[in-house]
Parts: sequence; C-alpha cells; structure tokens
Amino acid sequence: MGWDNRHGYQLYQSDPSGNYSGWKATCIGNSSTAAVSILKQEYKVGETDLHEALLLALKVMSKTLDMTKLNAEKLELATLVRKAEHTEIIVKPVEEVKKLIKEHEEREAAAEASKQDKSTPSTSKPKA
Repeated sequence: MGWDNRHGYQLYQSDPSGNYSGWKATCIGNSSTAAVSILKQEYKVGETDLHEALLLALKVMSKTLDMTKLNAEKLELATLVRKAEHTEIIVKPVEEVKKLIKEHEEREAAAEASKQDKSTPSTSKPKA
C-alpha cells in the first residue's frame, strides 16, 4: 500500500505466482472470500471516510475471525495517512481500538434490534 501524486492512495495484492492486482479494499488468508464479499457490499468509493473504513474493517473481522468477541489486545489496526508531503503508517493505540470495537458492537446490536422489530409481527389491535 502507498500513495503517489498521480493516483493518490493505492492498495496492491500479489500472489505466490507473482501476479498482482490493485484494489480499493481486499483481504487475504482464511475466510478471505467471505471478507471480500462484505467489502464489495459495504465499501463505497468516495463515500467511506477513514472512521467508517475502520468500523467496516472491524465488521469484517468480527464476521470472519475465529473469535467469539473482538479483543483490542489481539487486534491491530493501522492507517495510511499523508502528513506534510510524506506518507505515514499509524498503528492505532489499544485504547482507540477498544473505543472502535465498542462503537462497532453498539451498531451491530442496533442493527440486530432493528431486524427483530421488522420481523416481529405487530400484536396491537387496530383502533375502531
């Protein structure tokens, strides 16, 4: 991954045969097919800001990793940013990762509650 003056941020993936390809978002390793599927559905070029991208990364990890619950001590998040004409990789501190995990879990709980509300038929009787 990197940044250049012509194309901005770039993300490339290479395979053992030497083939490479550019991506807007991708994953490698176990469950990469499921992870890429989520990214294709939810990553919106030009609409997803850095904060939303971090939450999306946590969503992908929560759905594809073999852990019952995301744990900031076992995850590492990093971002690529431009600062004063140079590119930096910034590893997020554990406390920031904990806050992001909490926000992710709250969003997932709200989404699940919304699904439950939609799937539960109304038991109230119409007023006459």
